[in-house]
Amino acid sequence: MIMVTRISGLSSGFDTEGTVAKLMQAQRVPYDKLSQKKQTVEWQRDAYRDINLKMTEFRNTKLFNFKLESTFNAKTVNITGNTDAVTAKGTASATNTNLQIKVDGLAVAASKFSESEIATKDFDPSQTLASQSANMTNAPVTGNYKFKINGTEIQVDSTKESLNDVISKINKNTNVTAFYDASLKQISFMANNTGETNGADGKGSVITFEDTSGNMLNKVFQVNTNSTTNRVAGANADVTINGLKTSRTSNTFTVNGIEVTLKKSGGVASTISTKSDTDKIVESIKGFVNDYNDILKTLNDKRTETKNRDYQPLTKEQKEALSEKQIESWEAKAKAGVLRNDPILDSMTRTLRTDITAVVDSGSSKYNSLASIGIDTGQYYENGKLYINEEKLRAAIEANPDAVKAIFTGDATDDNPSLAGVGERLYTHLNDGLTSLTKKAGLGNISYDDSLLSKQISDIDVEMNVKLKRLSTIEDSYYKQFSAMESALNKLNSQGSQLLSQLGSK
Repeated sequence: MIMVTRISGLSSGFDTEGTVAKLMQAQRVPYDKLSQKKQTVEWQRDAYRDINLKMTEFRNTKLFNFKLESTFNAKTVNITGNTDAVTAKGTASATNTNLQIKVDGLAVAASKFSESEIATKDFDPSQTLASQSANMTNAPVTGNYKFKINGTEIQVDSTKESLNDVISKINKNTNVTAFYDASLKQISFMANNTGETNGADGKGSVITFEDTSGNMLNKVFQVNTNSTTNRVAGANADVTINGLKTSRTSNTFTVNGIEVTLKKSGGVASTISTKSDTDKIVESIKGFVNDYNDILKTLNDKRTETKNRDYQPLTKEQKEALSEKQIESWEAKAKAGVLRNDPILDSMTRTLRTDITAVVDSGSSKYNSLASIGIDTGQYYENGKLYINEEKLRAAIEANPDAVKAIFTGDATDDNPSLAGVGERLYTHLNDGLTSLTKKAGLGNISYDDSLLSKQISDIDVEMNVKLKRLSTIEDSYYKQFSAMESALNKLNSQGSQLLSQLGSK
């Protein structure tokens, strides 16, 4: 680019720069309008992205978790009769039920421990077995060993591994926990599971030990594999459930979705009764309604927000004349209404309100919609805000918890789309709305993407660059004209000075 020499009234005293600046103000109007248009589109894009982010968080966390059946399967459990014999809690699959349980015998874990001391007081379990051979009851301890516990083989290199290392291997690789008591100088072995769960086949009552190479178990660890000394056999729990005598390998088991833990044998039977945890379900529904109302308010506020037509985006020159606080205040007013009457938001709002008032095939003619269980919209001017009649909601949960659950969590089939619960409908249609928002404005903080608004901003940038070059050309032209005027005045002044000098010499 050819640089233009800008002479600022040296001969004429004329305010060239001030005059050019005023002339350029009129020329900059189209460029400033494009800049303001770009700013408005950027505000629209940011507003869309904020809504997209909030809607995504609502769908992926709050709505997703709420529409799970477990939300509505909360149960309260009550125990009468022998309250010391058992404890119980409801699981996600629990049904409203009554169980009578009599504990005839608790499950016991099998165990075994050394029949005598395996080492002296100087023995160090953290050092290799070979290095501690002299401090062990049955020396020497050298070379490699192999043995099996409940059918799982353990290999030991006594020159490299300590007693602590061997115990760690047993605990990691078998279904038995080993423990060395330094004060007693003995090793104990206990099955990880109660009941008849031992041996290679997992059905035996005792832990099986077998030396396959060397005599580490029998000789070093003093565990006589064939002896009943220092041995406790595992036993299944004997229990009578609703009159049926049966057994369980564990003291904790599940019946009809109720997790039962046996605590004490003998005595009279315990009666376990369950029913829906109305308080917990109501609180979950309240949370959903609050989240839904918040999302609906966000959409309604944006699509009905009044546009302040007296507040347009500030130009660069206008910002330079204002403080940061004044700019912030102005732009807050200028941003208002950028999504007023937006078709995407209008469509999403209508869809949400339709989904929330839909009739669901819940298997109940009485409870088949939110309105039927006490959840309904307020006045027309509240634009679909939901309110809860808690008394009516509680009555519905107590009367037919499965129907209430189906209203929220039901899944549609190809043959019967009306089976879809409110949660599933909202989740699906929110996904459609989020897709539209993403196509319109993109995601996150990415400045440019393939969205419609980002492409529009890019097009405006191209047009602004063209106009900026033209403004530079016009400004240079003005300075050229004033430079020519200054040069002419300089020449005229020079000629005038010469004439005066000649006249003065005569």
